[in-house]
Amino acid sequence: MATSAAVLFAGKSVAAPVIKEIITRALNYLDGYLSAKSMEEMKNKLEEGMLQIQAVLDVVNPDQFKEHSVALDRWFWKLRDAVEEAEDAIDELEYYELKEKAKDYKISDWGSPLAKWKHKVVKSIKDVSVLDKSVNQFTHRGTLKRLKKAMDGLDKAAAGTTKFLEIVRCLDGGTSSSQKLEHLASSNDRQTGSMLTADKFVGRESEKKRIIEWLTKDTSVKESEIVPSANYVPIFSVVGHGGMGKTTLAQSICQQEEVVKHFQVIWITVSTSFDATSVTRKILESATRKEPSNKHLEPLQQDLKEKLNSVKFLLIMDDAWEEGKRDEWEKLFAPLRSGKNGSKILLTTRMASVADMAAKAMGVARDCLTLQGLEEGENIELFNHHVFSGLNLQDYGHFKKTGEKIARKLGGCPLVIKVTCGHLQGNMTVEYWENFLHIHLEHFKGSDIDIMKVLKLSYQHLPTELQICFRFCSLFAEDHEFDKEDLVHMWMCSGLISQAPSETLNFEDIGERILADLTRKSFFDVKSRVYTYGLDHKEYYVMHDLMHELARNVSFGECARITNPIRFKDIQDTVRHICISCIPQFSIDVVKKISQFKNLRSIVIDTLSVIDTISVVDKDTMYTLQNIIESTKSLRLFHSRLRIRFDFSSKFGRLKHLRYINISGMSSKGIYHVAKLYHLLVLSISSPTMTRINSEIEYIPCERKDNKVSSIRNLHCLRELNVLGLENIENHEEAINAKLNEKQHLCSLSLHWSPHIGEHGSIDELVLHHLKPHANIRKLRICGYEGRVVPFWIENLSVRKLVSIKLESCINWEQLPSLGELILLRYLLLRNLPKLQQIGRHSHMSSSSSMELLLPPNFLSLEIEQCPELQELPLLPPSLLSFQIKKVNWTKLPRMGKLCIESDRTSFFEQKQHMVALRNLRINNCIHLESASIPFEAMNSLTFLDILDCPKLRALRGAGEKFLPSSLQHLLIRSCGDYERTLFGSLQEHQLTNLFMLCLKNCSNLVSLPSADAFKGCENLSTLGGLGSLQSLSELTIRCCAKLIKFGSSVNPYASACEEEHLVDSRSSLYISRLTIDLPSLLLVDPLKSLCHTECLVIEDASQMESLPDCSLLQNSSSLKSLIICKVKTLELLPLSMRDLTSLQYLKLSGVDQLLGSLPELPTSLLELDIWRCGSEWEKKFRKHGIPERNKIAHILRVRIVFHSFLMYVVTKH
Repeated sequence: MATSAAVLFAGKSVAAPVIKEIITRALNYLDGYLSAKSMEEMKNKLEEGMLQIQAVLDVVNPDQFKEHSVALDRWFWKLRDAVEEAEDAIDELEYYELKEKAKDYKISDWGSPLAKWKHKVVKSIKDVSVLDKSVNQFTHRGTLKRLKKAMDGLDKAAAGTTKFLEIVRCLDGGTSSSQKLEHLASSNDRQTGSMLTADKFVGRESEKKRIIEWLTKDTSVKESEIVPSANYVPIFSVVGHGGMGKTTLAQSICQQEEVVKHFQVIWITVSTSFDATSVTRKILESATRKEPSNKHLEPLQQDLKEKLNSVKFLLIMDDAWEEGKRDEWEKLFAPLRSGKNGSKILLTTRMASVADMAAKAMGVARDCLTLQGLEEGENIELFNHHVFSGLNLQDYGHFKKTGEKIARKLGGCPLVIKVTCGHLQGNMTVEYWENFLHIHLEHFKGSDIDIMKVLKLSYQHLPTELQICFRFCSLFAEDHEFDKEDLVHMWMCSGLISQAPSETLNFEDIGERILADLTRKSFFDVKSRVYTYGLDHKEYYVMHDLMHELARNVSFGECARITNPIRFKDIQDTVRHICISCIPQFSIDVVKKISQFKNLRSIVIDTLSVIDTISVVDKDTMYTLQNIIESTKSLRLFHSRLRIRFDFSSKFGRLKHLRYINISGMSSKGIYHVAKLYHLLVLSISSPTMTRINSEIEYIPCERKDNKVSSIRNLHCLRELNVLGLENIENHEEAINAKLNEKQHLCSLSLHWSPHIGEHGSIDELVLHHLKPHANIRKLRICGYEGRVVPFWIENLSVRKLVSIKLESCINWEQLPSLGELILLRYLLLRNLPKLQQIGRHSHMSSSSSMELLLPPNFLSLEIEQCPELQELPLLPPSLLSFQIKKVNWTKLPRMGKLCIESDRTSFFEQKQHMVALRNLRINNCIHLESASIPFEAMNSLTFLDILDCPKLRALRGAGEKFLPSSLQHLLIRSCGDYERTLFGSLQEHQLTNLFMLCLKNCSNLVSLPSADAFKGCENLSTLGGLGSLQSLSELTIRCCAKLIKFGSSVNPYASACEEEHLVDSRSSLYISRLTIDLPSLLLVDPLKSLCHTECLVIEDASQMESLPDCSLLQNSSSLKSLIICKVKTLELLPLSMRDLTSLQYLKLSGVDQLLGSLPELPTSLLELDIWRCGSEWEKKFRKHGIPERNKIAHILRVRIVFHSFLMYVVTKH
């Protein structure tokens, strides 16, 4: 039986305007199919029925119908079934119209003259309206019959409203004034992280102080009331209701200087799914900042133990729910006990019983803080912050008194305050606020039930379309990260956005507005990740766990998420959208149960965790799933995260309603059937040859005459457009007909000319002139253009919303206009502009406002490459974060900063006040650059520094280069002449505590190194020095460093384990996960000979290696997951110890010419085997007998063998 909330959703989701629109469209299609008399009778019945339906929708209050919910629920679903049946029939008729239009388009653009003439004659006959209707009614008679039946069902549903209206009248006499006011009001319309996400943190000072004191005090065994185990980690638990601010408090703790100084912070979100393996994976991933490749508990525990044994950590376990399973808790805590003395655990939970269980499992006394509501003053402060955000408080002084009363009533729950304020912001009248206070909050006491009631009330006040889209999100896991673009497309393609697009708003715009409204009302939180050295970021959306619980509650009967096969019995037959998150665990019979749901519109195949993404369902399961998909007639959306290639049959092309496909692979036959899905809006296949279609990305290759850029003239909703082969356009009329200036939704445009012979400059100029985009364009790329003239629409700055400009291989441009007035511009790339001499008009003035406008004031990133004639730059603004130059002929670096005087010939780096914000500095291939005085001591934000191939570069006497900033994370030095000495001096004298990548290549001045993680071509390097002290080092590459072998070790690299027992006795604290070398003897040099945590070993270009070093492999047997051997021509055999590499999952042999045709026994853990061009013996045996020793590789999931003359794939499965 549906809950009362489900009763409401069923009615709201078929709101009257939508039903009226469907009826209008249905009657239009049925005109002519039915007699005039029948049409009139149906029209009158439906108009009368709509009044009754509207009456029920107007008076429905879920709290009034608890005793009558079964009958009312059935009536609502009957109504919805009829509406959706009509919608499907109309959609099918529109499908046939689209099919006919596609046929017209194909013939008119690509048909032969005879085919075009025949088509014109047939179409002229069909265009006679009477004949056209007769043809359609004959051709689509079955669809029209279904539409007529759906209209009859809608009429019957309307006739059933009478008894419900009687119930309402009976209840109306007993309805309180508060219920009436509630109806009046309603008619007016989690994954967490350690970074603080709340825009305002209020109060909690005493709680914060207590936790900080606990974290910073010494902990001893005496503190425990329970006799502790030999090793234990103290636990402090923060307990409180959902939404009380536990996570925000923990995030605030992580930002405190005392915590950052004393601990390595490890943050995980535990949530409701609790088992030792998955939680250990989360901890290891957070601690190492990379995804563990192992999925079994034992190696995960060993990896975590090795990582933590020398680290003083603070583990935050956010949102823990498991109050039982003590054995799972104990297995989870086992590797944590190896942490450095002083390590601690901070746990947040809603239940004190969870805190008890965690303490018992660790063997310590429970230390707990129960989080109460905010203090009254803090409550009011937070309320005012949220409700008056973006408003002038002086204009709303008359709200103050009522607002303070509401704030006091809310009990100090931050989430409830935030959500309530989002609701009140949409109802800014004192009268409404008074009603809200005295009616909705009359019995609010702050319990979990009360909190959920308030959240549900905010949900009920949402517009219908927002409710529908919010419910859909219950399909995904509690900590799911929603991508805005993908979420909007799923809403759109599932038919959840009913509002019709307009000239100014398309479906994507409407969907983005819905998501923005839900976020503003606190149903979603928006977060972001930073990429490209901080220059770019990616937003994503998450739901608080209470909001996810609310979504599950209100979507009952409509949406279902299945995480276990036994959940099928709880799913209602009425379900429209389903998500299955563990299908690799399902039997065929369980998978078949999906077909029992006849009204499915969305099917999502999700994965429980990252581990599942490598799971492959067997063929029988895949074919069963395919058959179900192909048989789901009303399907609008299919989204699968399984890494399998679907092989859909012709039935797939008959899914006339399908609008969204997002899968990892599809056979060529399946792709052929996709071409028949005329309603399709989104196609995403994880293959480099496939792209999204329609509103997403449109690739227009113009290499052939029948591929014309003008073919996009009617695609008005394009968001991103790449045009290739523009050199083949013969006249500018083709460019005019593309109508780019009319595509107001176009955000990104790329125009590409391939190199071509002959004089095309004047044609190119006309083409580019007429390919002017709409003023809304934000990203522009022009590549291969041979004209001399910059297009007028750049020259006169008519595209003022540009954020990114990339100009590449425009070989005849000598000057670019000033870009200073493009105030939104953040990124500029100039590559291979061989004649470019200047940017902006040249001026002899030492200082002028025009000079200051040469680049925008908020400019962030500038890249210049292969511009040999460009001698100077305009003044660079102090906002610049990234500046990269490569292959330019400067002898001095350009000036930077708007305060620079033109006659001042000092380098721009001398202006320290403009260097504070710089994050990324790259100087590359400037062979004439001789001097640069770089004030590193002022560059406190610098994180990435690359100086490459500047052989004449030297430091100025007295410069401050030896003070490299401690903020530096990435340092790459290659062939920099005497400048190397200065940088090495800084490495010797200062601790770069944040450095995680150091790469030194072709540094002939290097003799020794205090700390490093990458070496190449450093011929004189004889010792690795203090490499062992870099405990955060994760990747190491050493090539062409032969002297390391000479001075570092005299041990035989191929000694047996027995001969060199001391090699495995020394356990290194280094945690190098990926090691790349060209000399296997390096594995016997300190500190590499003590490595025991290596996950990926790459050996390439090793000229004298005949076999693999047994001892090193065995030393890393429990951690090694990938072994790659490339271009080792002398390798003859693989060692027998290969079978003991119990964690090995991937083995690649490439260019191993002497490898004999015999494989050792391979470990059962191996998932993938790649053999590329490995010896004539192998190829001979393969040609003669097929795969040698097939039994040794039968257990491997994927096997790929490639020889010089042919390619052979062998795929086996468990």
